[in-house]
Amino acid sequence: MKCKIEKNTVQETLILPLYSRKLCTELYPNLYRDETAVRLLDQIDYDFSEAEKTPAA
Repeated sequence: MKCKIEKNTVQETLILPLYSRKLCTELYPNLYRDETAVRLLDQIDYDFSEAEKTPAA
């Protein structure tokens, strides 16, 4: 069962850096590996489409 993350909550604020760690692992596997972030995000029910649209600063 996946854990649901609601919008506008503390949990949502904390999930975004974890998502960034997973994204970095996927983009730069030779430089950065965070298997825990990948595993945890596979267990979370959250719509990351908004985060995917936002360009990195």
